Amino acid sequence: MLLRQATMVDLPQIESIIRDGRELLAAQEIDQWQGAYPSTSVLVDDIHQGWTVVLEENNEILGTAAIIPGEDPTYKQIEGQWLTKQAPYLAIHRVAVSSHHHGRGLAGELFNRLFEQIDQAADIESIRIDTHPQNMAMQHVIKKNGFTETGTNDLAAVDMPGTKDFAYERVTANVKPEHVLHTVTTK
Repeated sequence: MLLRQATMVDLPQIESIIRDGRELLAAQEIDQWQGAYPSTSVLVDDIHQGWTVVLEENNEILGTAAIIPGEDPTYKQIEGQWLTKQAPYLAIHRVAVSSHHHGRGLAGELFNRLFEQIDQAADIESIRIDTHPQNMAMQHVIKKNGFTETGTNDLAAVDMPGTKDFAYERVTANVKPEHVLHTVTTK
């Protein structure tokens, strides 16, 4: 298995995985991803920005995520408290795995491979992620992979006012003590 940066050639497989995720959420009566989001234009922009990674095996994409550097507008305000303050972080968005391979622990594999790479980046001190309050499967994966629930964030900054997701943070091996608001242990 290989974690690599996505290219435009990967777009059809990424769209298929996102579509599978949308259908799975709909079957569970979870309204996450039930509109146009994430649209093809969002996925294309993620790839062009160099943010999309894919988990690949035997030329098949098994999972995907957008890893976005810099300050995320949806994380500026939180009902709760982040683990870190003024620390450089990456945001993980649009995590999805192929419906043909559910049950293999691919989301965890995707996260573990990301963490290995991120821990090599001395300037990244934490990772933030959020998910829908009804998306119990994703909440389980997030917590199982060392994230701490920190509160809720309002998605008004991305034109989804009134939508509140559960927010999580995980510090990296490179977190600076002066940026830590809570006692945390690195994985």
